[in-house]
Amino acid sequence: MTSADLSWVLSVEQKAYDFPWSEQGFEKALDDGLAYVFCDVDHRPLGYACFLTVLDEAHLLNFCIAPKYARQGIGFAAMQALIDYFKPADYEIMLLEVRESNSAVYLYQKLGFIENGIRPNYYKAMVFEDGELKQGKEDAILMSLGLSSKA
Repeated sequence: MTSADLSWVLSVEQKAYDFPWSEQGFEKALDDGLAYVFCDVDHRPLGYACFLTVLDEAHLLNFCIAPKYARQGIGFAAMQALIDYFKPADYEIMLLEVRESNSAVYLYQKLGFIENGIRPNYYKAMVFEDGELKQGKEDAILMSLGLSSKA
């Protein structure tokens, strides 16, 4: 991912999430970490991922498949490719946190991630309360995947 991709990434982020990352969030990810855009064979962008690497850890900060390409196996293939990329690069573990309501939990489990705990009230969320839609909080599930025989 480069700054030239940000317009597309931001438009997808806003379509995909109730509480999207800001442009500044993506700019920080470009400055501080590793960021990727997934493309098909015709170089059409399909999704993206942002990581922060710390020592031997790869922290997945944002993973998104454009809504029009969702549920077609692209997320699984993209995450598997990222795992395969990080394994020989001396990273021991991949970490992430995901909304408990996000169907990506099942994707991560299918890829071998395990649940390590819960971060209570971590994410902003829209909740129904007393018949009204209000802003609330949602728990994050902490997950990890060993990338080497040591992890």
